Amino acid sequence: MYVAFCLGLALTYVVDVFRYKVETERLLLLLAATGLLTVVMLYDDAVGLGPGIKLAWQVAAAALVVLPRLRGVEHGIVIDRFNSPLGGTVELPLLAALGFTLLWLVGMMNTLNLLDGLDGLAGSVTLVACGVLFVHTYFWPRDNPQFTISLLPAVLAGVLVGFLPFNWHPARTIMGDAGANFLGFMLAVISIIGGAKIATALLALGLPILDVAWVIVYRTVHGRSPLSADRGHLHHRLLDGGWTQPQIVGFVAGMSALFGFAALVLPSREAKLAAIGAVGIVLLATVADLARRDRRRRATAGHLAAPRTSPRQ
Repeated sequence: MYVAFCLGLALTYVVDVFRYKVETERLLLLLAATGLLTVVMLYDDAVGLGPGIKLAWQVAAAALVVLPRLRGVEHGIVIDRFNSPLGGTVELPLLAALGFTLLWLVGMMNTLNLLDGLDGLAGSVTLVACGVLFVHTYFWPRDNPQFTISLLPAVLAGVLVGFLPFNWHPARTIMGDAGANFLGFMLAVISIIGGAKIATALLALGLPILDVAWVIVYRTVHGRSPLSADRGHLHHRLLDGGWTQPQIVGFVAGMSALFGFAALVLPSREAKLAAIGAVGIVLLATVADLARRDRRRRATAGHLAAPRTSPRQ
C-alpha cells in the first residue's frame, strides 16, 4: 500500500498537478514519516515489538511532520486553529498546536490499528473516509476548492480499491500493523493538511473512534491496561453475537458513510455536534443490545446445562 501510494503521487507530478513548492515539501515530509512508520511496523509484524516501543516510533513518525513548524517552517503540518462548535475560530498557541497535532496523529494510527480486527474492516472504513474527504476538499468550500489536496484521498482510495479484493473475507492478504498504521497516519494528515477538517473526519470515523474510547475506558475502570487485548471491541461483540464478517464490515462502513455524508450536508456546527452525539448513541445502543442478547444466551445455556434431579419414587 505504501509503495502504491508513492507511485500514485508520482503520477500527479507527471501530469504537473502539484506546482507549489510548499506542497512538495509537505508531501516529502509525509512520505518520509509514513516510510519510517511502515518499516518499523513491518519489523513489528515479522518479529514483534513491545507496546511502549511501538508508541515511541508512532510519536517519532508524527514528529517528522509536526516539528518543522517549531523553526517557523511553513510546510510543517500542524492544527493551529479549528472551528469551535460554539461559534468562531479557536487559535492555538504553537506548543499547544504541536501537542494537539501529535495526539491527533498518534490517536488515529492506533484507532485504525485496533479497527483492523476483521477481514476488510479497516480498509473499507478508510475507503469511505477517503471518499468523504475527497468530496469535502474538491467541492467545499465552493469559493476556494482545494483541488491539489483532494488528490491525496483520491490516491489513497485507489490504493484501497486495489487492496481490498485480497483483504476481503476470507482474506488472502492482511495489512498487519504496518498497513493499519499507514492508513491511520494518512487519514489524520489528510484531514488537517489543507485546513482542519476534524469534524468531518470525526463523523466519518466516529463509530470506530468512540468504540476505541469506550474500550479504553472500560479496561481502565476494570483495572486492566488500556493496551491489553480482549474481545471488547464492537466488531468482536457483533461477531460473537452471530454476525458474519461481511455483515459487520457492511454495518460499520455503512454507518461511516451515513455520518460522513451528514458531515458534508449539515448546515451548522451545532448540527454537526449533534450528529457526533448521535454516533455515540448508536454505539451505546448497539453495545447495550449486544450485552442484553449475550446475557439471554448465557441464561439459556445455563438453564439447559443445569442438572436435573430424579423424581421421588
